[in-house]
Amino acid sequence: MGSKILKIIILVLLVQSCATFQKDVTNPGFLTESSLDKLNGKYEATNINFDSIKKKRWEHNNFLREIDRKLLKDTLKLDTLKRYHFELKCLNHKSIKISYLENDKVFRERTLKGKFKKDGYFYLKNKNTGFLLIPYLFGAIDIKRTRITLSTNENLIFDASNHRSGAALLFVFLDGRTWKYRDEYKKLK
Repeated sequence: MGSKILKIIILVLLVQSCATFQKDVTNPGFLTESSLDKLNGKYEATNINFDSIKKKRWEHNNFLREIDRKLLKDTLKLDTLKRYHFELKCLNHKSIKISYLENDKVFRERTLKGKFKKDGYFYLKNKNTGFLLIPYLFGAIDIKRTRITLSTNENLIFDASNHRSGAALLFVFLDGRTWKYRDEYKKLK
């Protein structure tokens, strides 16, 4: 049994490198440690630009669900008749505060850790590795890396790189796939 657990640990460590960002994607709003406060502001919860991989229903295609990061059960219930926004506030170069707004009233606040990197992005640490059931025994592992920056017109750019793979009883590997996408959220103030 100990050797199976060791194999699973080694496999998890190898898979973690699967959700990397492409090096050739340009950063439209290169940030520095001293300019991170430019991220502060209120934004629309639904994106205004997205790549073709994310053409889904509205409730799945918004920043609040991206950050909520539930894998098996969606705990964030959104009413399509209400207006949703979010506010970002950089607390320092290692954390940001996100306020979820419903009809301009805060209904949830979260502080996320992150890391500013030399490529001008702020990388979010938001439960980057998630598990569906028992990974590689009967389930999967989900790795999602996210980063934010600003567009040239000061909207929020949200990049995600996601990898999911798994197995049933260590024999049958489920479809391992990696997908990447970029969303843009309009800054209101």
